[in-house]
Amino acid sequence: MNGHKVLNQLQFQIDKEKVFAQLHCTPDSPSYEEMEETYQEILPEISRLCSPLGLLGQGTVPASCRIDGEGQDMDAIFLLLTIGQEVSDYSTRAFAEGDYVKGLMSDAMGDAALFSLEAASLKALQDTCRAWGIGIQRRLEAPQDLRMEIQKEALQQTEADKLLGLEITEGYMYRPLKTSCNVFVTTADTSVFRAGHNCRKCPNLTCGFRSVEPVQVTVQKGGSRDCPPETAAVFSTTGGIMDGLHAQGVSLRADCGGAGRCGKCRVRVLDGHLDITAEDRSVFSPEELEDGWRLACRAMPDEDVTLWIPNNQEKEILTVTDYQGQEGTDFQKGQPRQAEDLPRNGSCAAAVDIGTTTIAIQLKGPQISDVFSALNPQRAYGADVISRIQAAIQGNGQAMLEQIRSAIHEGLQTLLQRNHMDWSVLSQLTVAGNTTMIHLLMGYPCDGLGSAPFTPYEIKDLHFSLKDWFAEASEKTAVHIYPGISTFVGADIVAGICALDISSSEKPVMLIDLGTNGEMALGNRDRLLVTSVAAGPAFEGGNIICGTGSIPGAVCSAQWENGGLKIGTIQDAPPEGICGTGAVEIIAELVKAEIIDETGRMEEPWFTEGYPVAKSSAGSDIRLYQKDIRELQLAKAAVRAGIETLLEKYGISANDVACIYVAGGFGYSLDFEKAEAIGMFPEEFSGRIRAVGNSALKGAALLLDQPEKMEEAGRAARIAEEVSLSNDRGFQEAYMDSMFF
Repeated sequence: MNGHKVLNQLQFQIDKEKVFAQLHCTPDSPSYEEMEETYQEILPEISRLCSPLGLLGQGTVPASCRIDGEGQDMDAIFLLLTIGQEVSDYSTRAFAEGDYVKGLMSDAMGDAALFSLEAASLKALQDTCRAWGIGIQRRLEAPQDLRMEIQKEALQQTEADKLLGLEITEGYMYRPLKTSCNVFVTTADTSVFRAGHNCRKCPNLTCGFRSVEPVQVTVQKGGSRDCPPETAAVFSTTGGIMDGLHAQGVSLRADCGGAGRCGKCRVRVLDGHLDITAEDRSVFSPEELEDGWRLACRAMPDEDVTLWIPNNQEKEILTVTDYQGQEGTDFQKGQPRQAEDLPRNGSCAAAVDIGTTTIAIQLKGPQISDVFSALNPQRAYGADVISRIQAAIQGNGQAMLEQIRSAIHEGLQTLLQRNHMDWSVLSQLTVAGNTTMIHLLMGYPCDGLGSAPFTPYEIKDLHFSLKDWFAEASEKTAVHIYPGISTFVGADIVAGICALDISSSEKPVMLIDLGTNGEMALGNRDRLLVTSVAAGPAFEGGNIICGTGSIPGAVCSAQWENGGLKIGTIQDAPPEGICGTGAVEIIAELVKAEIIDETGRMEEPWFTEGYPVAKSSAGSDIRLYQKDIRELQLAKAAVRAGIETLLEKYGISANDVACIYVAGGFGYSLDFEKAEAIGMFPEEFSGRIRAVGNSALKGAALLLDQPEKMEEAGRAARIAEEVSLSNDRGFQEAYMDSMFF
């Protein structure tokens, strides 16, 4: 034993509130008066029977006593505290005599007395640490951190049997019973003293002494670990890091909805401690874990902590607002006008497309055509609609409503200011979006969207005043929201149908909107079939280990040349990750090079290590992994099977479709030949696929000038026949066949 100190002048307290909390007895309880009378009666006797003693001793925590069983033995200080055996004997006699109230009360009073010794002993512990030239790194407790065998180790290493008269049973229980064993891991840094009991980590959730105080989290954003942050924020939380950040309006990418799977919500501990979780170990290397990297969605702080959040490059994500219609006319961002060029008394209107990943707003008026785009802030709750639905059901619906309305407000404000206009000139606002996005926008309950029979709360067209949302808006500014068709086929597809005049076409045409969901429509003026497939977030870089959205530097193209990949990035910027189109092209080229076989399996050593694609600007490897290939296989198989099923239900072949319109940001940049090469589209579609860009925004914009489009939308929603794929045998067979490359 390196050193020891007996504590024989400890002061205890018996706090009435804590005693009654331990007994779960409140003034409303039927037995409260009897309990209070007993408390007052026996308080002097119990106080007399308490004989507080303590012992501080240096020792070692064997690795075998740790729950995780990892690492080496650790230097520690053991603190043993007792109030003696007499209180326990008093309680035992009361029970034996049948006085259960007195027995329960005396036992709880003994616990309160023992618990109160800790505050006094921690001051003695700190003084002793200074004298011994050591600090306290952290506190370990049984049974959550240590096995109960540590009780015996502490007794033997401190000689508490001789110094305090303690004994221990074969079941590692002390006698006297009212004795506690506290274990503190030491450090050479004398300035560190983290010795307090952490109720957050204690498994005894019913403990009457339990007190969970908020911890303070300091967040540094931007800059680097060694450079001053661009912004800093401090907040308190009793929950996880992710929830705390959400409450502060700080959004982190969380493609999996905070389930610890995607590895995107990365934060770095600068000061303090966050436990390493199993999910952390699956994402980060040992070196990264040592350097403080953690997943925010899994992080539960039990002490004050300072975190660094790297720059969120997803804020630079490129949103497709262009539209190329049947005649090849472009719908693109115009240039903001100078104040002197604008009509003084004119009006303008705006169209909004709310996508799962991004939002886009077009401002239209005399001499004005300007657009705004941004990342959908709800992405922090998951990359796909299923994650958002679950988040809403779990109580985050109001937060997501506020997020999306705030994003629309910011977009409108930006466009108006940029064009030297104010809210009074805005005559109307038209909106398109999938069914989940509209539900979250309107604050509708999402319970029906997440489980069979998948019944939406409301999908009809909506009309009201923008004043209902924004105080700056005029009462006269009308809001018109397109109708949807079902839970899975929403107002964005209806808007696209209107933009492409599918309801007026003589020959069958197909609209495929590729995003986190793959919505499809097939038909003409006489008949319309619609469906939706769960493509997942892979097309937008989600669930790809090195995946990213369409940001500058995202690998977006690939060509096999001279025995290797020649890649292209968005805006020719230094590589930062792989976006959806990049993943498709890389896979197509690796299949052609026979590095990936028809089943999707990569050859070794790449099956294990991943195929090297590029080096990031930070010098880390960007690789395509076997898991990524499986994600793309699932997504492309769902799309192909959906196409085949719609064709079969309509009673036509792929050759009978006059034109295939592919909408969405992913489709706008997709190399259709390579998509066909991996089996996403039938070969018969070759030469007839057209990327149309943001057809939903175009449909919303058309409604500004052509109010009759709402009638067309209503008719399309009425005649549309939804094809349910969940139990369709033909879809399941096509899906399995489409998995192959």
